[in-house]
Amino acid sequence: MVKEMDLERIVDIHCHILPALDDGSRNLQETVEMLRIAERSGITDIIATPHYKAGRHNASRGTLLKRLHEVQEEAGRQGISVRLYAGNEVYYFSDFEQAMDAGQICTMNRSRYVLIEFSPAETFRTIHNAMDQVLGIGYYPILAHAERYGCMLEDWKNLDYLKTMGVEIQVNASSVEGQTGHKVKKFVHRLLENRLADYIGTDAHGSVQRIPDIQKCCRQLFKKYDDTYVEKILCGNAMKLLFPQETWGNADAG
Repeated sequence: MVKEMDLERIVDIHCHILPALDDGSRNLQETVEMLRIAERSGITDIIATPHYKAGRHNASRGTLLKRLHEVQEEAGRQGISVRLYAGNEVYYFSDFEQAMDAGQICTMNRSRYVLIEFSPAETFRTIHNAMDQVLGIGYYPILAHAERYGCMLEDWKNLDYLKTMGVEIQVNASSVEGQTGHKVKKFVHRLLENRLADYIGTDAHGSVQRIPDIQKCCRQLFKKYDDTYVEKILCGNAMKLLFPQETWGNADAG
């Protein structure tokens, strides 16, 4: 645990921890090791976000929820106290609305929030129009790993504009630390300085590389930024995802 952290919860809203559903954890053994790493680093809650991409073999919501339940039970048997919730990381596509209507996509813990990604080379116009469409059908988009998009790196105020629309911004812990290069680290810290980031996620994919460890990131955050803001992006903002006032679907809908 980080010395400066005196938080009851740290929420990772972006993690590929469910076994054998995407390019994240390969099996239950790796998932358990990822959970141990997360717990040691102070993470208390994880929204599991396997990829959802049009034209690919995506796990159904029923399969995702079944796998989540199995992992949570195994975590209990292993004495791991991390709590798990269902979601998807959706690669935006033209039939997004139809897929939502058909119940094919998991929102973030049955809230109206959806974690959405794009190609790193996507234009700002396309991202803007897509987010506008998502908002227009009654969902609240969270832009995954905002630091990956060239159009944002070229002009960070594009993210400021998305924020005025109602889009929320997630950045990766590894980018805060500088693991993805100096340019990206500088960009992410500019977002943090301007209070544009809403969430930190690990975007973890395994137990050896891209692991769910947030300790170094947290140390940097507490060293450089106001404690109140750090608490919000590590925990406070995610409370509306963990305890959504507005959910949809029945109990097994995801």
